[in-house]
Amino acid sequence: MKKMLLLTVILVLPLLVIADDGPWVITTDYGVLGRMESFQPHAPYNASGELSVIPGDAVGRYHDGLVYVVGRGGSNLIRIHNPADGFALVREFSIGAGRNPQDIAFDSAGRAFVSCYDEAVLLQVDTEAGLVVQTFDTSSFADTDGLPETGWLRVHENKLYLTCQLLDRGNWYSPTGPGKLLVLDLETLQWLDPVQLQGSNPYTKIRVSETGKLLVGSVGYWAVFDGGIEQIDPSTGTSEGFLSTEEDLGGDILNFVTAGPNYLMALISNPSFVTSIIRVDLTGDPIQTIVATNGYDLADLAFDGDFQLFVADRSTASAGLRVFDTQSGVELTAAPVTTTLPPFQFILNRANEVSAANDLLLSLGSLKMNRPYPNPCNPAADLVIQDEANTTITVSVFNLRGHRVAQEKIRTDSSGRVSYRFDGHSQNGSSLATGLYRVVAQSRSGFAAQNITLVK
Repeated sequence: MKKMLLLTVILVLPLLVIADDGPWVITTDYGVLGRMESFQPHAPYNASGELSVIPGDAVGRYHDGLVYVVGRGGSNLIRIHNPADGFALVREFSIGAGRNPQDIAFDSAGRAFVSCYDEAVLLQVDTEAGLVVQTFDTSSFADTDGLPETGWLRVHENKLYLTCQLLDRGNWYSPTGPGKLLVLDLETLQWLDPVQLQGSNPYTKIRVSETGKLLVGSVGYWAVFDGGIEQIDPSTGTSEGFLSTEEDLGGDILNFVTAGPNYLMALISNPSFVTSIIRVDLTGDPIQTIVATNGYDLADLAFDGDFQLFVADRSTASAGLRVFDTQSGVELTAAPVTTTLPPFQFILNRANEVSAANDLLLSLGSLKMNRPYPNPCNPAADLVIQDEANTTITVSVFNLRGHRVAQEKIRTDSSGRVSYRFDGHSQNGSSLATGLYRVVAQSRSGFAAQNITLVK
């Protein structure tokens, strides 16, 4: 009876985790309707299938236990879903016709703000009442067509930042000059002086670096190397210039995430409109291509805060979710994970990374690697790997810049266990430098990784 009960828990639990905890992905064929789905944040990364039908051109945000979907274009609406209640629709309301909302953000007091692309206005909305409660005029920041083209939002240090593209709608949406970040003081609800950017057409989400600087990617003119990833000092409200230019990156910057103190993962499109994911080392190492496609196929990327990079691949023949190790560049998915429609945008809930349920799921039939001991080490540490009995496992060691420094094949015993020793030496026997190293184990059962700090 106890064995039967345990089996029931194992079979049902993955479905509950997928439905309740996220992360989520918006899928769409850019038609009238899209879909909201969730997926496992670990191998085998199974997708849930349709949780809800949403507008065909939508973006989403997670806040305080709920998922907010912004219907862009002609939809002009906000949908609120509760993942803990089967992703039930809590509320849907219009923000007014013709505004073309772009994003939603929440301040520390729980106030919600919505940016608009087709009207020179920022909205404050009451998400419980489903009403627009206040508008903030942005026309003074516009160019000659009267519209500033505001998009992504970011709350940082009690200020709300908005990307302001400043495009000429009568000339194929070409930039009319350098872009801006508009700044709303959340204490006074008054506009502050905008941040004048060096690049034009700020296109990406606004990120925050580990040093507290703001980062934004500017495209400029499409298929021209005139933009890049720009850094802003929020204490002075000034741009510090490009961290990396589009010429450095090799294409237009579509999106990026910070994945460590000295490197970024970026989604770019080259002048032939072919997309790829690259790893950018800000200390000056050469750019590493993680994945390249044959067309304009990659739509989004997201970092789980640990070591996994989620990639939305819309390739015609094999659309789906793909997952990569940010440090080694190794793909963790054997094939794109199928979704109902091609994936478009990820919505992450960081709380799901540390849930007890995920720890349990990781132990069900997947390769595991125990934490290294000792760690830090000088120079050796041991790791115990568990997998199926008599299975060959490839163990690779990568430095922080993603270079493989050692590799070895080992085999589990009849109990499914094997030990691996990190000895502080490279494949050719030379001593490794002090620093952080990543040990990656792969087999037919899956993937596992651990970090080791080598000190001397």
